[in-house]
Amino acid sequence: MENKFWALESSLNTILNIQMGSGIRMRELKKVEEYTKGLVNLPKASAATIKAVLDTFSFELQNGTANEECTGGYNKILKKELNINRSLKGKKCVIYGDNWLSEEIAEKMRTKGYCVFHWRTVNPAYIDEYDLYVLCADPVKAYGLASIQDNEKIIKVWEYLKYQFITFPSFYKTYNDFKRRDGEKVKCVVTGGANVVNAVRSKLLHVNTVSLANSAQDIFYGLKMFCHAYESMPNIQYAVIGLEPYALRYDMSKSRMERRHCIAYYPIAGTTHNWEEGVQLISAYQADDRKLKQIFDEEYLKSLYDIYEKNSHEPKEERERIFDSAAMSQEQLDMDAQEIDELYRRSYTDILLENKVILEEYARFCQEHGVKAIFFIPPYTNLYKKHMYKVYYRELIAALKVFCSKYDAMVIDMMPVELPDCCFKDHEDLNHIGAIKVASYLNEVFDE
Repeated sequence: MENKFWALESSLNTILNIQMGSGIRMRELKKVEEYTKGLVNLPKASAATIKAVLDTFSFELQNGTANEECTGGYNKILKKELNINRSLKGKKCVIYGDNWLSEEIAEKMRTKGYCVFHWRTVNPAYIDEYDLYVLCADPVKAYGLASIQDNEKIIKVWEYLKYQFITFPSFYKTYNDFKRRDGEKVKCVVTGGANVVNAVRSKLLHVNTVSLANSAQDIFYGLKMFCHAYESMPNIQYAVIGLEPYALRYDMSKSRMERRHCIAYYPIAGTTHNWEEGVQLISAYQADDRKLKQIFDEEYLKSLYDIYEKNSHEPKEERERIFDSAAMSQEQLDMDAQEIDELYRRSYTDILLENKVILEEYARFCQEHGVKAIFFIPPYTNLYKKHMYKVYYRELIAALKVFCSKYDAMVIDMMPVELPDCCFKDHEDLNHIGAIKVASYLNEVFDE
């Protein structure tokens, strides 16, 4: 199949050549009209200008009244309206999407010598004329690209980056902050889920601390993150192992809502744990990684996070929100109670047994490497404690007592600590006031 972009330029050059007969030049004029209708969706004004030029030129050629001095003028108008001097030469790519990323990537592709087209100006009938298709928003099928045989031309930037920082921005930020730290100076590492993220604030502690806690993190991935940190932070003295009351019953890789987080951990853990289907997504991710890094260097991909973060800061009011159960409607109280109940619908004994093994391995690893393991359970609101399954909490405490005895670990259990609602930002997460209370407990251990 001929390249229609090349053919369009060829036709424009032919009609400019006065040595060609009028018949050949008229034929090429019709090709120009055909190609421009197919290749580029022009604004109405530009389309009208091009049609007027083609009609005039064709009429003059047919009647033998063409003024050759005007030929160059006609050609210049056509090229100007088609933007042919910039858009139809060299490698061509189509940018899909209408967001901050599509604008950023379009500019980057221009600096790499690509002629950039926006997806709305492309005629699907000529889609295979382009060299690259860069998706900065929805999946391929949303734009009718599934029929393209050469899938190597499709670069899914949005799909790739959302696993880096769009879907899991907190993980991306946490991990990058960790990599920037001076490993020799770090004395404490914190792991755990969202409750631990809000409860343990590194800046409030009396020892140099890195928090690798993150939303949805379970015991398995907490251990993986700690072992990974230890490789570059050999002077760690404390491991704060944050645990929710249901921690022994929770497996991120088996949670339908949260198992996709395994993808964010994969470069570190090298596994999707118990989510077998996740391996297929990892393969797709790795294929995208290979293709993307043929075009963009790794530092540039990382720099996109800064652009994203500027538009996604959590409002100060959100960070410092104060929970007040007394001011809540009965409907809201019932919704919170249902949400708490759903957290504890985890009756799987296989998860319980596996997590006990993993948690014991965590404690053993700490002891073997001279690290003090501190099992930490954050405080919760009275509303939360009223609706939680206390049997899960009791089985966790029983296991921790055994591990403390075997591995010289310790427990800081703040579940029995009564804190007013003003220390929380919702029914289970501490705010900045509550975090100060937690820090006072941990600092007592560090100061000793």
